[in-house]
Amino acid sequence: MGNTLVLICKEVAGVPAEIQVIPFGNINTPKGPFTLDDESAQGVVAAFEAQKNDMVIDYEHQTLMGVQAPAAGWIKKLINKGTDGVWAVVEWTERAKEYLANKEYRYVSPVFLKRKSDHRVVRLINVALTNEPNIDGMVPLINKSSEYQFETINQRKEEDTMKELLKLLGLAETATEQDAIMAVNKLKEPVQIVANKGVLTALGLSEAATEAEITGTIMAMKQSHGQVGTLAQEVAQLKEQMGANAATELVALAMKEGKITPAQKEWAGEYAKRDIEGFKVFVAKAPVVVVMGKVVGNEKPAEGALDETQAMINKQCGVDAETYKKYGPKEQQ
Repeated sequence: MGNTLVLICKEVAGVPAEIQVIPFGNINTPKGPFTLDDESAQGVVAAFEAQKNDMVIDYEHQTLMGVQAPAAGWIKKLINKGTDGVWAVVEWTERAKEYLANKEYRYVSPVFLKRKSDHRVVRLINVALTNEPNIDGMVPLINKSSEYQFETINQRKEEDTMKELLKLLGLAETATEQDAIMAVNKLKEPVQIVANKGVLTALGLSEAATEAEITGTIMAMKQSHGQVGTLAQEVAQLKEQMGANAATELVALAMKEGKITPAQKEWAGEYAKRDIEGFKVFVAKAPVVVVMGKVVGNEKPAEGALDETQAMINKQCGVDAETYKKYGPKEQQ
């Protein structure tokens, strides 16, 4: 992860398709210092994207001299490469390709605007091919040897791989190799579940409880919950059975006291099961309709006389004996 300006660019048929046009950092030149940081790099790219025309690359700044200035190439796009500076995607002319392939030109010289207050670069004007650049240390267009080129390409690949790794680990690009190793080791550590203090208290556990203790306690509580549910169901069934037994006993008692007739037994049983308290009130207030000690239906009254049960019913209904004899049911002969 070396911080270097000597990075080879992509090449097409022996000439670079991308070139460095402004190096990153605080740079001193014979014409004064300038600064390219992330803020100014973003501004330079934004200013370029705001214009419609391609930017020219000429020879030895001839465009600024007001003389015939043939283009060596055209900048199609600017790229902010962070600490590698601002780079340009170039479309070269055939003549320029020959110059570069023959190593007759090896450097570029940018022309840009900078703020007086802090020397930050704000806009790129144009770029020229030259062999005597004012900025020392910029990336050369064509390197001195194929061996150097091969080593630098590998270095760039390694740096790109490292940057991607740092990104996956959630680290900044400026992180060191040691930072990356520490992050990887941290990922290898066993995961510890941190439970809410309130939850631990509710479970009856301390703040230092392990994952196994938390899990085991919860499973035990789930088991208990299932048992409680089963027990509650059994209790409900028992209460229902007791209620039915109590209703049966109350009906039997009501019949014994003569408050209901045998014909009313089924009705009384349903009533008592549905509302046992209401049935108790009914029994308490209902008149005796069956004379105790008598078996209904086994004794016949004297001819023309009413049995005790019918007489009591007639009394409750306000029907006198004569009226009942006149309009009541006739015996079948």
